Amino acid sequence: MRFALIGCNDDAIHIARAIVSSPSHSIASIHDADEYRERLSDLAPAAVWSEHWEGLLVTGEVDAVILSRHADTLVFEDQCRKLVQAQVPIIATHPLSDSLFCYELEMMRDEVGGVILAFAPGFGHPAFQKLADLIGAGESSEIGVAEQVVIERHLPARDRTTVLKVVAQDVTLMRQLIGEITSISAVGAEPRDASLPNLAVNVTGTSEVVGRWSVGPAMDDCVVTITLVGARGTAIITAYAGSRPWELRIGSQQRTFDPHDDALAAIEFWQQAANGGAMNTEWESVCHDLDAVEQIERSLRRKRTIEFRRDAQNEEGAFKGIMSAGGCVVLMLALLLLMIFAVVEGFRMPLIDAEAVRASGEPVHRTHVLLRLWPVYPLAAFLLLQFLVFVAKKPKANPTETTPEGD
Repeated sequence: MRFALIGCNDDAIHIARAIVSSPSHSIASIHDADEYRERLSDLAPAAVWSEHWEGLLVTGEVDAVILSRHADTLVFEDQCRKLVQAQVPIIATHPLSDSLFCYELEMMRDEVGGVILAFAPGFGHPAFQKLADLIGAGESSEIGVAEQVVIERHLPARDRTTVLKVVAQDVTLMRQLIGEITSISAVGAEPRDASLPNLAVNVTGTSEVVGRWSVGPAMDDCVVTITLVGARGTAIITAYAGSRPWELRIGSQQRTFDPHDDALAAIEFWQQAANGGAMNTEWESVCHDLDAVEQIERSLRRKRTIEFRRDAQNEEGAFKGIMSAGGCVVLMLALLLLMIFAVVEGFRMPLIDAEAVRASGEPVHRTHVLLRLWPVYPLAAFLLLQFLVFVAKKPKANPTETTPEGD
């Protein structure tokens, strides 16, 4: 399969390394990744470096795009929108952008039936599935009914940007274990501090299991410890950097997992989704995760728990929201103008002697009826605008008809 890279970061490098290591995959072109030119040129010397990324919109040019944020925000957002609208399959390094822009991409993706997959280190590791199985087993599991998931992240650099990026990735992992996020609260440094060395986050989801996340200094090659606390014991995953196998300890029993390539796992999952094996509804949940993470700053500032309400985002819903707000404005303006008109006309209206008018035999001057009905016009225009939703609404495409097949 042929891939293209737009933008680059360490996670994209990791995916690129997995692509070139497979004989069935290759990197066809690279765009807007000059800061990583040397590293990418060593990995994929045959890849074409080009400023003309629009060629990727042509069906069949590449099978998927590895998308990472780069320095030119306007160009990056334009690239994202056009790729999604053209139904080009995307593997996005998580977090790709802020939640508002990701929601916009989700509405576009939902309309055209595209595929967007969020990638983070550890994607698809069987250790996570083991934790999910323990939670699903309930009382019959080795640790009893699961009560909480505790993630302890160890970072060599705990600046604000790095910490918030890792929180976004771990909240997505936690959501897969505890359900959609319903509330989040954070304690730690002040919102204006340049670093978050002792950030701690408490999360609740739609299940009975709660989540806790914290960050601390680096510990040798251990990058994260995930503890599932049950009524009768704990299951502890220790994840290591590089190729060192992850470990799972349940009571006195310890298991070592086989080496896992998360990048290849993401590519295989993407192939299943692109070939119709799975519907890609995950991106909307990723948008919710980003929304929750962005509330950490608010929680730190207000020192309170932030609750969430989950509503599906789509273009029809956004249109109805805008029209509802617009309707209130139109009604208020019409009422205000009506009051002003009544006051002005009341002051300038001459006193009429009805008996004298009838005696003179002259007709009483009256304003034309179409002019007297002016308050009806803005309301009628507003009601007619409601029908735009049927004009602008496009039929959803079948993703299985337009998604390129694997090599």
